[in-house]
Amino acid sequence: MSDTKLKKLNMLIDQFPRYQLGDFPTPLYRCKNIEKSLGIKHFYIKRDDLSGLAFGGNKVRHLEFRIGDVINKDCDIFINSNVKVSNNSRINAAACVKAGIKYVVVMGKGPNEEKQGNYLLQKLMNVEIHELDTDDNETIEDYCQELSEKYKKNGHKPYLRSEHEFAQHSAVLGYISGAIELNQQINEIKKTNNKIKIYQVAGNSVVGMAITNIYCDLNWEINAISPYLDNGLQKKGIETAEEVSNLLNINTSLSKTDINYSFDFVGEDYGILTQGAKDAIKLLARKESIFLDPIYTAKCMDGLLNDIYENKFSNDDVIIFIHSGGTPNIFTYVNDLIL
Repeated sequence: MSDTKLKKLNMLIDQFPRYQLGDFPTPLYRCKNIEKSLGIKHFYIKRDDLSGLAFGGNKVRHLEFRIGDVINKDCDIFINSNVKVSNNSRINAAACVKAGIKYVVVMGKGPNEEKQGNYLLQKLMNVEIHELDTDDNETIEDYCQELSEKYKKNGHKPYLRSEHEFAQHSAVLGYISGAIELNQQINEIKKTNNKIKIYQVAGNSVVGMAITNIYCDLNWEINAISPYLDNGLQKKGIETAEEVSNLLNINTSLSKTDINYSFDFVGEDYGILTQGAKDAIKLLARKESIFLDPIYTAKCMDGLLNDIYENKFSNDDVIIFIHSGGTPNIFTYVNDLIL
């Protein structure tokens, strides 16, 4: 492991505009009750659900760079599209409110239409919501384009998320920063000689973790549990890693073996609660008073627990689960979770 490379990587990401939103570092919490219950020795949760802004989550790290980019481009309106259960939309909304930027979201039909959780929080923040009775991405994108043109004609400078590649890159930068932070905490608990096994929801965040792992020779094992049916996530992750590495000029690329992707815990589809996810939610709540969300972290934890039950860890392995938040969705899925 190279401290010099860690310092260099930190300097490289600091060259990008950034708007402070989160409460960092987030805790690295040891789950002693889970360890005792499952007969394992080193089980930690990186509590990015406690990142501070609007119920927290991994996207607070993303938005520090994304809002920095919006401000740097002198945009005064942020236009996004997503579904009612979206954590992305909630944190984008909260970040815009904090930065004094108007937030507009176009919501198509999604897996859960309850006006609860993330949707409710956006209503409370009084952001502009356009609800469409369709899940067709092209129709939704066309509507976003029309809104953007309307605001331009009225003298505004909108930032349409789908038009900016940096909206994806910012997520990777956020978790390069997060990985550097996590490495420092691993040093503090004196586990640097143990095999570190990371479990994280598949997406752009885990790409940032993997870039840091490779560039800084950390020798972590990174496991990404997907909440989606296989839709080219691995290929997209490799492409995004190359784009961000080029931005940073570090010549670091990902191979198919650098992140262990699993699509075995999605269930029927994205946003549909599985029995394994439900069991994971109950276990963490009852043993550690930690709450997982039904869409992302519960399915990721289901994958991790499955590996524990199949005895895939040695006594020296240090398991670190990245809790990426999503807490408001517990309330959206109340009818599925009531026992």
